[in-house]
Amino acid sequence: MKHNLLAPMAEEHTRFVPLPNEKGHNSVWDFIRSPDGRFYLSICGEDEKPLSALLYEYDPKTGDTRLIFDLEKSWIVTPTQMPPSKIHTSIDFLPDGKLIMTTHNTAPAPGHKRWSYEQHYEHTWEGYPGSILIIVDPDTNDVNVRGIPVPRESIYGGMLGNDPNYYYFLGYMKGHFYRLDLTTNELKDYGKVSEYSSCRLIKDDKGILYGGSYTGSLWRLDPAKDEIEDLKIYFESPHGTKYRRQFIYGLKSSRGTLFLTNNVDGEMIELNPETLEVTRHGFIHLRPEQPRNPIVGYAIGGLAADENFVLYYGLETYHGKDIMRLVRWDILNGGEPENLGLIAPGGKQSHYVCEMLFDDDGLLHIVDVCGEYSPYILVADVKKLQPPAPEENNGVAEQEMPLSHLPVLESALSIEQSMHMNENKHYFMHIEAERIRTLALHRHIDWKNSAVNYMRVSEGKVRCITGSDAVYLIIAEEDSEGLETLVVLHEHGKPLSSISLTHHETAILTSDNVLLVANLIDTTIQAAIKLQNIQAERIVCKLDDKTLLISDTDDRLSKLRIAEGGSLSLLPDICLASANAHVIALDHGRLLLSGSGDQLLVYHIATQETDVLSITAPSVRGRAFQAAVTGGIVMNDGSIAIGTKDGLFAHITPDLVKIKSYGRLYSTGGLRDFVSFKGNAIVGVYGDAMDAGHVFYFSEEKGFVDLGRPRVIKDNSQLVNIDSEWASILHISCLAYCAESDLLCAASAEGYDTVIRYKNAVTPS
Repeated sequence: MKHNLLAPMAEEHTRFVPLPNEKGHNSVWDFIRSPDGRFYLSICGEDEKPLSALLYEYDPKTGDTRLIFDLEKSWIVTPTQMPPSKIHTSIDFLPDGKLIMTTHNTAPAPGHKRWSYEQHYEHTWEGYPGSILIIVDPDTNDVNVRGIPVPRESIYGGMLGNDPNYYYFLGYMKGHFYRLDLTTNELKDYGKVSEYSSCRLIKDDKGILYGGSYTGSLWRLDPAKDEIEDLKIYFESPHGTKYRRQFIYGLKSSRGTLFLTNNVDGEMIELNPETLEVTRHGFIHLRPEQPRNPIVGYAIGGLAADENFVLYYGLETYHGKDIMRLVRWDILNGGEPENLGLIAPGGKQSHYVCEMLFDDDGLLHIVDVCGEYSPYILVADVKKLQPPAPEENNGVAEQEMPLSHLPVLESALSIEQSMHMNENKHYFMHIEAERIRTLALHRHIDWKNSAVNYMRVSEGKVRCITGSDAVYLIIAEEDSEGLETLVVLHEHGKPLSSISLTHHETAILTSDNVLLVANLIDTTIQAAIKLQNIQAERIVCKLDDKTLLISDTDDRLSKLRIAEGGSLSLLPDICLASANAHVIALDHGRLLLSGSGDQLLVYHIATQETDVLSITAPSVRGRAFQAAVTGGIVMNDGSIAIGTKDGLFAHITPDLVKIKSYGRLYSTGGLRDFVSFKGNAIVGVYGDAMDAGHVFYFSEEKGFVDLGRPRVIKDNSQLVNIDSEWASILHISCLAYCAESDLLCAASAEGYDTVIRYKNAVTPS
C-alpha cells in the first residue's frame, strides 16, 4: 500500500483545543477518565523552566478546563531545589471519588541552568528532594500532600491495587517498584525491576499488576503472593533496536487479555494472564515499512481502543524530521495499521502524543506535548477519518517532497533531548573506556538469583557467585553478552560472603553456616565445612591461602583454619567497630582495623595484643563516630589505602606512622571493596544501598579521583553506537580487575542484576 505520508488528518473531522500554558508549561503526562466519566489532566513543565505541575478537570464536550490545584501553591520549593514539575502516569481513583497521584521531575531548579537531577542526587541542599504523594478532592479542590515516600527519588508512574489501601509506584532513577500502605504509611520496596525510567503499570482482571523494564522485559506482581515474578517475556524489535524498549502503553481486551506495546520501534503483543501465552500481532509501524529514524526508529504515542477494540495510536515516524501521525489498527480482525494523517491542526505539527481517550460520543481526544505549539488536545471523529489518498505532486513522490511546513530538527541523529546534557562533558557521568560491554544477568537467570556476591576476572572469563535460594556460579566470556556456564554449587543456602584463596579457589560463606571451597575454573567444590559453635556473618579477610578471618552476628572475630576442617579460634579482646567494618591483613600476623571512633588499631594475632596507633582515621569534625574503616588494601609499595564509613579516603605509610587524608567525594555513603589496579593504583566503590554508586581511583601520583558511575545509558554520541545492552547500576556489589586483559568489571548488588565490563578504562591524565 502506498501512503500519503505528508497529508494531515482531515480537519473537517477534528477540533483544536489549546491547553493552559500561561507560565510556559509545555506538556501533559497524565490524561485519565474516572469511573464516573470525568476527565482529568496534568499540565507539566519539561526541560527549560523551573515549573510546578497543575491539575485540571477537562470537559470533553466544550474543551473547557477547570484548575483544581497548582503545586506551586501547595508545595514549598527552595531556589536550589528542583520542583515537582510533572504528575506522570500516576493518577488513580479512590473509592470515595478522590484522586491519588504522585509527582515527577524533569525541570531544573530556579538556580540551575538546566535539568540535572542525577548530577545532584547526592547533594544535600540542591537537587530533587523526592516526589510527593497527593490526594485531592475534585469537588472541593482540597489538596492533601501526604509527604515524600522515597527521599531523592522521582516517582514515574503509579496505580492503586484492587485493595485501595495500597498504592503501587515505580522509581525513575533507581528502577525500583514500591507499595505504600495508605493506612499505616508503611513503604515496601520490592527491589529493582528496571535499569531506570520505566513508568507504566497495568492490572489484569484479578488485580495482578504488570510492568516492564527499560530493556523490554516484562514482570508482574500478584498481591496475594507479594513477590515479583520475572516473566522472561521480551518485546522484540524488527531492527534490533535497543533504545527505549520499556512497556509504555497497555489495554485490557474484552476477552480478558492484555494488549501491551513498548516505546520505540516496537510491537503489539497480547498476553493471556492465565496461561502467560503471548501472541505477537506484529510491529506498530505502517506496512510497507516507511522511512525511520536511524537511532530511535518508531515511537508510539498514546493508545486507545473504541467499542470494537479497534486500536488508535500516535506514531512518530522519520522523514528528515520526527513527525507524529494518527494510526488505526483493527487488530482483532486481522487488519494492518492504517495511516490517518499527520497530527498537525492548522499546521501545528505534533511533537509527541502522551495519551488519548474516547468520550461517550465516540470522539477521540489526543494530547500533544513537548513541541512548539504544545500542549493542546485534538478532538477527532475517528469514525469519519479515512487514510489520505496517495497522490503525486508534479511527478515527485510524496516521500521526496520538501517538508518546509514542518519544524526542522537540528540533527538527523536523534538522541535524548538536550535537557539530559549528555553531550556536555561537564555533565557526563559514565565511566569511560576503550570498549564497554554489559552482561545482563537478569536475562539468563531468575532476577532474585542475579545479584552478584563475588566476582573474579581471569583467563578471558568473568566468574560470578550469585543467588538468593542457592549458590550459583555464572561464567561468561569477558566480551560476550551470553553465559557460558550456569551451575548450582550449593543448594541449601545462599552466599553471604566470598573471597579469593588462590588463583583457582574461592571461599564462600553460606546462609546455612557452611564454608565452601570452590574451584571456579572446573566448577567443583573442594570442601564443604559445616561451621560449629558460631553463627558466621562474613568473611572479613584472608590471612593466608588456608586461613580466614570471619565475623559472627555479634561482630566478634575468629580465625578459621580450612586445612584443619574449619577449626575456629576466637580472637580475644577485639571486635569489629561496626557490622560493615573492614580489617586489613598486614605482614607478620598483624591486623589493621578500627577501634573506638577514629582510633586505628594493630592487632597481633600471635600475642593477642593490641596497639593503638598514633595516627587516626580521617573524619569530619564531630563525626568521628562514623570513622570506622570500611575499605582498605595494601598497595604494591607496601603503603595502605583506607576508606571510612563516612566516605573519607586516606593513605598510610608502610610504617603506619604517617597518614594523608584526601577528603571525600560526597556527603553520604562509605568507601569499600578496594581492588588493585594498574601499576601502584587502586580502584574502589563509593556508596551504600541508598546511594548512587561511583567507582573511584587512587594513586599517589594522580590522587583521589571519581571515575564515574557504572551505567550504559546510550543517549549520547560517546555510547550511542556501541553494540551492547543498556545498564544502570546504583548499588555496586563489587569490582574485579584483570591486569593481563586490562579489564575492569563492576557488578550490581540488586536482584535485577548486570555486570559492566570496561576494557582499558580511562584514568586521570
